[in-house]
Amino acid sequence: AAGTALIALQRHVGRSAHDQVQLRKVFSWLALGPAISNFIGPFFAGLLIDHAGGQAGSEMGFRAAFLLLALLPIAAWFWVRTVPELPPVPVAAGKAPAAWDLLQDQAFRRLLLMNWALSSCWDVHTFVVPILGHERGLSASVIGSILGGFAIAAMVVRLILPVVARHLREWLVVWCAMLGACLLFMLYPLMPGPWSMGLCSVLLGLVLGCVQPMVMSMIHQITPQHRHGQALGLRMMAINASSVMMPMVFGSLGAVLGVSALFWGVGAMVGAASRLPWLLGRDTFAD
Repeated sequence: AAGTALIALQRHVGRSAHDQVQLRKVFSWLALGPAISNFIGPFFAGLLIDHAGGQAGSEMGFRAAFLLLALLPIAAWFWVRTVPELPPVPVAAGKAPAAWDLLQDQAFRRLLLMNWALSSCWDVHTFVVPILGHERGLSASVIGSILGGFAIAAMVVRLILPVVARHLREWLVVWCAMLGACLLFMLYPLMPGPWSMGLCSVLLGLVLGCVQPMVMSMIHQITPQHRHGQALGLRMMAINASSVMMPMVFGSLGAVLGVSALFWGVGAMVGAASRLPWLLGRDTFAD
């Protein structure tokens, strides 16, 4: 249900933009939502788990955390009721092309692979930082604050992007973000305490926070308007499949190799994939 609503929202926002600059701006504003939710979720859930019950980690604390999360979709439903509907996009007569046909486009394949690599970075950080924090004896509140710093940084960079959107090139922003993520993942396990881990988390939030608006803008530029929904659906499917599979892979590799090796492996992966946005810039978005 959440995925369907998100695709519809992204499709609606993309149709409301009239040029490339507006695409970057509107998707930067839209991307503030996940950044804010990624702060509200871990930070306040950690506080409730530690303090809502009689003692830290009690069952009542977990119940309070889930109750808070259950209230957020109700708030979203209330706010979306007044959004105006746009007229449908005219489609040529004949058999509608299958969504899988989009995978025949080399630029779209590169974009999906690039997006998958960066989404894996996001998943690794969310999944593995609590494990690393637990190994180092950090409380749920401290771990939630570290993850909250990541979300706040992502929110800040997405507030800045609409202001500077006119001067950005999507592929170049993503290329720099992938190199930055590679470096930070290599350094993260070497951080000795919560403050240094928090610094890495904030820097990683700044780096990864600028990616989604750029990816969404590129998707809307390389696919026909009447197929934007299919492209967004394929992207969502790839991300959701990654979110299901990768934590299992992360957990298995972390148990065998250790958490540090997992960070370094993901850093190497995203570093190797950094060639993809450069190829997109050369072959698809060259001026």
